Amino acid sequence: MSEIDLTSPEVKAAIAEARAEAVAEATEGLRAKNAELLGKLKRAQKDSAIDPADLERAEAERDEWKGKAQAAEKAVKKATTDLEAANKRATDTETAFHGSLRDAQLTEALTKAGVTPALLKAAKALHGSALQVVDENGAKVVKAGDKALGDYITTWAGSDEGKHFIASSQGGGGGSNPASRGTNSNAPSVTRQAFEGMSPAAQHEHIVKNNGVVTDA
Repeated sequence: MSEIDLTSPEVKAAIAEARAEAVAEATEGLRAKNAELLGKLKRAQKDSAIDPADLERAEAERDEWKGKAQAAEKAVKKATTDLEAANKRATDTETAFHGSLRDAQLTEALTKAGVTPALLKAAKALHGSALQVVDENGAKVVKAGDKALGDYITTWAGSDEGKHFIASSQGGGGGSNPASRGTNSNAPSVTRQAFEGMSPAAQHEHIVKNNGVVTDA
């Protein structure tokens, strides 16, 4: 039996080829086994992550909190609407109170200044926009800018415009009662009933601008 020359190129090539085939076969097997094991691991992980009981509990908890969030949102909207309505009622009430307070105090100041009753409505319309209700020492008072209402009306009553509104018996001779100027035949005249039916602006124009008179007839 002849000996095999392991150093010959042919033998070396055969050995290398056989070794490569063996390595390739072993490697392919390992790859297949690895892929099989990875598949099993992924399936196991997937099965453990999707536990029906856990999923059902999570969905129930989600729906519960979703319902709570929706209820809270509705409650916030209702509270906001109620607050806006309450604020509007408070504002309307305050506006009405301020208007009533201005009217009452202005009427009192004009009466004290001697404005004839027939011209009271026109005088109030003349001064209404100049007045504000302010807090002063914890009380609500009516003022005209920085002036007290009484001082403001007293100053106005002594002016050229104011004297047309003052009754002669209280005007110190400076003013004249529009109803008593009927002796002036050139002065425009209206009856008291017609005068009281005029707008405040028309009353003001008749008395101040036109130097008109008001008669009882």
